[in-house]
Amino acid sequence: MTAGITTSELLRLFDTSLTDAPRLVSLFGRKQDDHKYLHYILDLPDVGYREFAYLVEGVVPSATRVSPAAAWHERELHEEFGVEFTDHPGLLPLRRHSPERRETPQPNEVRSPRLRHGEFLQVQGTGVCEVPVGPVHAGIIEPGHFRFSVIGDSVLHLQLRLFYTHKGTEKLFEGSLANEALPIAESVSGDNCFAHAIAYCMALEKVFGVHVPQRTDAVRLIGLELERLWSHVVDFGALCGDVGFSVPAAYCARIKEDLLQASTRFSGTRYWRAIAVPGGVTFDPTPSAVQDLSRAVGDAAADFAVLARMALETPSVQDRFETAGILSPKVAKDFAVVGPAARASGIKKDVRIDHPYGGYGNFQLDVPCYECGDVMARARVRVDEAMSSARLIVEQLASFPAGEVRPPVSMSGSGEGFAAVEAPRGELLYWLKVNEGRIARCHVRSPSFQNWQALPFAVAGNIIADFPLINKSFNLSYSGCDR
Repeated sequence: MTAGITTSELLRLFDTSLTDAPRLVSLFGRKQDDHKYLHYILDLPDVGYREFAYLVEGVVPSATRVSPAAAWHERELHEEFGVEFTDHPGLLPLRRHSPERRETPQPNEVRSPRLRHGEFLQVQGTGVCEVPVGPVHAGIIEPGHFRFSVIGDSVLHLQLRLFYTHKGTEKLFEGSLANEALPIAESVSGDNCFAHAIAYCMALEKVFGVHVPQRTDAVRLIGLELERLWSHVVDFGALCGDVGFSVPAAYCARIKEDLLQASTRFSGTRYWRAIAVPGGVTFDPTPSAVQDLSRAVGDAAADFAVLARMALETPSVQDRFETAGILSPKVAKDFAVVGPAARASGIKKDVRIDHPYGGYGNFQLDVPCYECGDVMARARVRVDEAMSSARLIVEQLASFPAGEVRPPVSMSGSGEGFAAVEAPRGELLYWLKVNEGRIARCHVRSPSFQNWQALPFAVAGNIIADFPLINKSFNLSYSGCDR
């Protein structure tokens, strides 16, 4: 249920210096009847998710100085909804990139304060230079600009500029029939399309009070854990490839392909697109398909366990992974980092444990957590989680409940609701407002939008040649962030 909040309560809610401070999950805007509302979704200790609505009647006090995780959210609200925040350290636009500052003013030039201050911090001193990377990259990845300030090989400061491929996804949802908008959700971040589909379906199911059968929950759990398993396997292989260890990289690609082929035999699709629907799933696995997937997952897990142990015990890999890209627990907490990056920095948060959904309440789940916060810790988290996902899939397949998988549901009516799932990159949230069966507002908070802000803190102090490795260890999505 949404609770109202007053101006005097805002900053007190977000003070991360308090031991029992809530974690900012998301902050977004909504317009209704010529009014603007801000919605704060928080994770309160011993309480869980709570949503607070704030009526904008003037300038809003910024939460960024006490909770840095709010920085990008408030910049987005300023740009997209025209909300003014007091004491924000830099209300520059996220999506609309201003021209870079010129040292010599042109005749009759009028500069706005935003352009006068520029978008990039200039680090000055003897021997300091700037190294721009992107936005166009050599591979097929999406665009993103990285501005390094370096002295010699050491990175003093890194500043990001993303949102070159902003898709306006949230606007695309508006006006769509609630039960026909799933393809939009699946397109937000293609490599995690099933997690997005399930989060969207769960939000709709909360709006309309839809009951989900146990057999449906079982199929969904298997799909979510398969997506996590092959994501972590291929991410680990990519880390090995970034340090020139090509054999594990090739074997991880083979293991992923084995899993994708097993997924096709089980569900009829490699990446589980068009499988989730509100209240159910579109296929019912046969007993032979269940046995086949169990064998395939067991074989993949056994292969990956041997491969990961070999790679992590190789001295050249240890030399590159250990102490590289350390994200301190304080920075991770300040920016409300989620997923494997958070758990590698000592923050034991996982939606499957903290806020169980679907069939996760029926199983004992291992959540790995490390303190070092370096590339090695993030690699170990992925290895441990991959093995945990494989065990969870096999256990669910062995105790597959009977029943239906796609009961009839009604999507007529109006309401609001939100849901969160643990995607491979971390906590993924969908918030929906539905009017008479059509979406009036959809907000998507991807884990990458939350985690990109922390990346520069992990890069500072490292050599610039380690940036690709550190960046890959976070495995952030451009598409999921730009949405």
